Amino acid sequence: MNKIIPILPCPSLKDQISFYEKLGFTLAYISPRPHSYAVLRLGSLELHFYGSKKTVPSENPQMCYVQVDEVDLVYEQFTSSIKMALGKIPRTGVPRISKMKHLKEDRRFMMTDMGGNTLFIGTPNEDLHESPAFFRNLASEEHAHSFGILYDLMYSKEDVSSASAMLQKFFPSDLTSMEVEELDLAKLLLVAMDIQLHQHQAADPRLGDKLDELIAAHGTDSADWNRISRQRSILDEK
Repeated sequence: MNKIIPILPCPSLKDQISFYEKLGFTLAYISPRPHSYAVLRLGSLELHFYGSKKTVPSENPQMCYVQVDEVDLVYEQFTSSIKMALGKIPRTGVPRISKMKHLKEDRRFMMTDMGGNTLFIGTPNEDLHESPAFFRNLASEEHAHSFGILYDLMYSKEDVSSASAMLQKFFPSDLTSMEVEELDLAKLLLVAMDIQLHQHQAADPRLGDKLDELIAAHGTDSADWNRISRQRSILDEK
C-alpha cells in the first residue's frame, strides 16, 4: 500500500505528545536526539512530528487533510476528550477544534494542535451513510432555490456575512411563523441559528424553542427527524 505521511513541526515535542495523547493517540516512536522526532497513532491514523524551536504556533501555516471513515465518531471522541482535559471545547486560539462543517465535497472539522498545525479531518460525502443533500434541500418550491444558495454560501463558501444577508432578503424576519412543511422549517431554523451563532456567538432563543418544539412533536423514530435532532445537538455544542 502506498502512503504519504507529512512530517509536521512543533516547538515542544513534549506538549505535542501530551495533547495528542489526551485525544486518544498512543506514542509509537520517539527520538529526542540528534533531532527530536515522534510518531503518534490512533487506529490506522499515524502522525509524525519534529521539534522546531523556530516554529511559532500562532503563525504556523502547515496544514494536512486527514480522511477518515467515520468523521462523526472522530469528532465526538476528540471534542469529548479535549473538553474533559481542558473543561471546554476551545474554538479560538491554540489549540482549537472547529464545529462540524457540511460541505459539498465532504463532512469535516478542523483542528489546530499545540504546534499550530491545522488538520482538516473529514469523510467524503459518497462514503457517508446519509447524504448532506438532506439538509440542503427543501420540499417547498417557493423557497427551495433560495435556500440551496443560502446553504452553499454558509457551508461550501463559508461566507457567513453573505449567507446572513441572503437570509434577511429572501426569508421573513420571523422564521417561526413561516407556512412551510415542518421538516423544511426545521432545516431553515438550523441554518438561521448557525448563522447567528457565527455572527453573535448566540442564537435567538425563539428559534431554538421552535425547533425544540418541532423535534418534541415528531420524536426521533423517523430517520429525518433523528438527523434534525442530531444537528440540533451539534449546535448546542457551539
